[in-house]
Amino acid sequence: PLYTMGGWLWFHGLRGLLRLAGDSSPNPIPLLSSYSTLWAFVALWLFYLILYRLSQGRWWLAWLISAFYAITYFFWYYATTTEQYSSAVAQTLAIVYFYLRWREGDAKANGAFYAMVLLCGMALAHMLTVALIVPPLVLVVLWQSPQLLRSVRTVVGAVVVALLPLASYLYVYARGAAHPEWWGRGDWHTASQWFWAFLSTAQGREELSWGLEAGRPFWGGGFPQMMWQELSIPLFVLGVIGILFLGRRMAVLLYGALFLYAAFCWAYRFGNWYQVILPAYPLILLGLAGWSRLLDRRLSAAANRYVQVAAALLLCVAIGWRAQASWPAADSRNRSDDTALPHAGMLIAQPLPAAAALFAPVQDALALQYLIDIWGIR
Repeated sequence: PLYTMGGWLWFHGLRGLLRLAGDSSPNPIPLLSSYSTLWAFVALWLFYLILYRLSQGRWWLAWLISAFYAITYFFWYYATTTEQYSSAVAQTLAIVYFYLRWREGDAKANGAFYAMVLLCGMALAHMLTVALIVPPLVLVVLWQSPQLLRSVRTVVGAVVVALLPLASYLYVYARGAAHPEWWGRGDWHTASQWFWAFLSTAQGREELSWGLEAGRPFWGGGFPQMMWQELSIPLFVLGVIGILFLGRRMAVLLYGALFLYAAFCWAYRFGNWYQVILPAYPLILLGLAGWSRLLDRRLSAAANRYVQVAAALLLCVAIGWRAQASWPAADSRNRSDDTALPHAGMLIAQPLPAAAALFAPVQDALALQYLIDIWGIR
């Protein structure tokens, strides 16, 4: 619900500004997509900040790795379409960023701790799979500061802050109870029945069950090969190994999260696992910063300079390869198979009498509803 509420404010705010600027019927598609783009930029900014810290101030390395990740196919595609996955990436990276801030114990460490807790709680009101990073996060936090459990004030404060995002469900229930026509398809007689069905995410449970059915192959649905196809085999391997060199606690956090993502996505391999796993890709690429830390310890300054130049050149090659591989599939403009709206547009372009009712197949009816209610064409 939090993502939807934010998207509503973003869409209506931008549309209102465009109407004030003279565009009476702005195209809603780029407006809705721009909300995903907003979160994608936030994710890239956080990714850069994390890499900058982990690589000990090597801005060029942080910039090149961030640029490579920005043009990986799935991140690029979901950053420019009306999906919520770029926000899940941003939320995951924000958790890692505030963990680093808290771990380093700067002047605002207490605020970083509660920001981290709030972000973990937001997974309960956003994408539940973002919470896969929470168990290893709790482990490394208590590993570093076991005294937190002895502070009643800290424990109670953390629980309250983590549960705050759940208040958004009160709004969902109240609005749903007031508008039963929004419930969708289902056999519900009361608002409570609808609400519990809403919380249970039937689609996700159904897709998860496919991988657990008898007779299903152990691998399938593109799992796991799609992961190294996304990042390339060299960067995938270097990233996974490089996590070892980021320190014990950071390694436990990242390996723990990646293990839980891998286990969940294996069970989900015949569903949309490739969407669920999106936050794991930047976690793997963080391991590339680990190699810079290792080489600092093992090589002389002169030798390290040559290695850094070679690494920069190879990353530039990887960026070029990934850009040309991603662009044809990630470019959502003017696709020949985007035919949902033209036919509906022809229908409402006809000189119909006032208060006329149109009867159409489901796909045309949905397109008409989009053009009339969201685009506001007629």
